[in-house]
Amino acid sequence: MSTPSGHEKTLHEAEINASATAPETEAVEALKAVKAGHADDVDIAAQILANNIDVGGVETWTAVEDKKLIRKVDWRLIPILFICATLSGLDKTAISAAAIYDLKKDLHLVGQDYSWVGSAPFFGGLAFMGPSAYCLQKFPPVTYFAFNVLCWGILEMCMAACTSFAGLFICRFLLGGFEALLIPAVTLVIAMWYKPNEQPARNAIILNVIAPIVNGLVAWAVSYHHGSFEAWKIIFLALGAFTILWAVVVFLFLPNNPLEARWLSDREKYMLVQRKAHDNTGLESKTFKPHQIREALLDPKTWLIWFAIIALQVPNGGLTTFNTLIIQGLGFDNMKTSLLAMPPGAMSTLSGIGLSYLAGRTRKWRSVVVATSILLPLVGAIICYTLPRTNLAGQLVGLYILYTYWAPYITLVSIYQANIAGHTKKVFLFAWFYVSWAIGNIIGPQTFLAYQAPAYTGGTVAMIVCYIVAIFCVLGYGWVCHRSNQGREEEIAQGSGDNDWLDLTDKENTSFKYT
Repeated sequence: MSTPSGHEKTLHEAEINASATAPETEAVEALKAVKAGHADDVDIAAQILANNIDVGGVETWTAVEDKKLIRKVDWRLIPILFICATLSGLDKTAISAAAIYDLKKDLHLVGQDYSWVGSAPFFGGLAFMGPSAYCLQKFPPVTYFAFNVLCWGILEMCMAACTSFAGLFICRFLLGGFEALLIPAVTLVIAMWYKPNEQPARNAIILNVIAPIVNGLVAWAVSYHHGSFEAWKIIFLALGAFTILWAVVVFLFLPNNPLEARWLSDREKYMLVQRKAHDNTGLESKTFKPHQIREALLDPKTWLIWFAIIALQVPNGGLTTFNTLIIQGLGFDNMKTSLLAMPPGAMSTLSGIGLSYLAGRTRKWRSVVVATSILLPLVGAIICYTLPRTNLAGQLVGLYILYTYWAPYITLVSIYQANIAGHTKKVFLFAWFYVSWAIGNIIGPQTFLAYQAPAYTGGTVAMIVCYIVAIFCVLGYGWVCHRSNQGREEEIAQGSGDNDWLDLTDKENTSFKYT
């Protein structure tokens, strides 16, 4: 990893100094809002500032202190969220490992049954997302999240007891319903704790795709089991048991917001609040504001992101369900299939971290960076489509390149994360974008038609089309953001910080600058 240039260091330190020397103004504005009777309308951080900060004094901190604080936050939050996201991926993709150990035969899955089982979690996500988003707004987010993680584990273990298509479909439907909260919750937490330039790298680490690696290891280990107990049941039981244990960790150690973190001093909480002042996205508000939802639905940016996510998730839905069957279809046995199914996870995770680091270096060209990166999985899909099936090495290379599709998606998350202000709007859009994510993942497995096995040509063609659509959507989104910034250049230049904690949306706050 390259070190920042002198110019970049100067800019970074200047940004820290700006955050550190602005507290008096921020606290005064927070106090004005609360005393004016607008306590319910402002962000929760404004109320804390108004109640606890001596507005007559100015408290500053250095770049070294700032770096130390973020490192402390990273070590407390990232590992917990990382494992949550990994378990969510494992719970969904475990079925692909189970598929090579006679799951389809034992449960009498025929025709498109397996494809529908692959889509089931995302139907559940669509059904549960509305209530989950409401609960995320109204209840302590981490407490509700921990309950959902507990349900993941219970349902994963229940899959081992399934004896038919119906039972497996219902379990995976409910699993997807409780897992619907993951991406909105993680997105909300990262937006709450970190500045926009810090978010891409954290997103890439947390929303990782190492599940195929772990999945491959689990499947490989199970291949040594030769007892009478079905191997695919061991996979579900082991993953479910660990997920239940991890729910306890989430409940005990993950704070609801920076202000409730017992491991932060009052000064550190104050620093975190002030760091967030200059990106205009706030921390948290419990007041539900319907007008923010109306604004979100009428915003063209919402729909460009929405369709871009669908286009990027159609490949995800197909590949996570059929990955092992595609590899097995090339002529490999169970053990080799398990091992060859591991590199895609590494490709997705490493490309996501690399692209997020690159995107974090710029706010102006982030959309262009994402659109350009989609060309790589597009090339992978074209390789798989054009090369003959007898070219095993070429087919595997194309498949592995395909898995870089996760990098543009995860970096796209950091773009809309940085561009949405207003707590109700954030919660709604993070949930609404999950809906598009679920729709893409529902469509994905259905493009892999049973009668086309093992080549699954329809799935490959669908991926090529979707990547092209995603490129145009992302570029369109970047153009709309650029035009919006041009229309408010004067307000952005004159931004005083007066509106930082008033829980305004990015549209209402005319000094808001889009990434």
